[in-house]
Amino acid sequence: MPRKKLIVIVAVALLALAGAAFAYFAVMKTVTPVACTLEAKLCPDGSTVGRQGPKCEFAPCPGTTPAPAPSGTCGPDQGTCPKGYTCIQHCGPPLVREGDAPPTWYCETDAIAAQPRMCPICLAKDTRIGAPGEDILVQDLKVGDRVWSVDTDGEKISSRVKLVTRTPVPATHRVVHLVLADGRELWVSPDHPTVSGLRVGDLRTGEAYDGSVVASADLVPYWSEATYDLLPDSKTGLYWADGILMGSTLKGR
Repeated sequence: MPRKKLIVIVAVALLALAGAAFAYFAVMKTVTPVACTLEAKLCPDGSTVGRQGPKCEFAPCPGTTPAPAPSGTCGPDQGTCPKGYTCIQHCGPPLVREGDAPPTWYCETDAIAAQPRMCPICLAKDTRIGAPGEDILVQDLKVGDRVWSVDTDGEKISSRVKLVTRTPVPATHRVVHLVLADGRELWVSPDHPTVSGLRVGDLRTGEAYDGSVVASADLVPYWSEATYDLLPDSKTGLYWADGILMGSTLKGR
């Protein structure tokens, strides 16, 4: 056979093989697998699942989608929440009186429960309130106690406490650690009113406040189970907390 003819035959054969291979792989890409490997994945509850579907992916483990949150079934002395939920406590009301029932508990998704909540709550425990004679811890204040306040002319006056509150807080609550340039510092909820009526959380570094300047106002985790507030019977309702003049969340009550 002539050499030239042999070369042509070989070239045609190679082209045919290449075309067949291309067609085979093109078809294989569109074919749905009919048999998956016999592998198993161990799930958190101890059960196992195998591979399934056109891509031979593992089937979902039982319970991977959280069940609907039950109502009224969680709390320190009650049941627990289903997987994917955390038991947290409702914010307490701004005004809590002796004998009032504590806020109820409920199941919330883990993602939402992990976020800080800014309830309408007040001063940190152990805050010292300015008073004639000796400062008083905010948690020890009683109606009728004397504290320092300010009149409408800005003069310091002695005033009687007309209202005190203790509000339970969620475990995720945070407070502002307010530090003034002259060294005074206070831990207070972000929504607590300042002398001008603005929120403490709105104060910014370098801003003038109570005869000084804000050195820092950082949001930090709260360490106690409740926050406190008071209302003097003065017309302004102002008082000194750890030496810093503050408004009251109870003004107008």
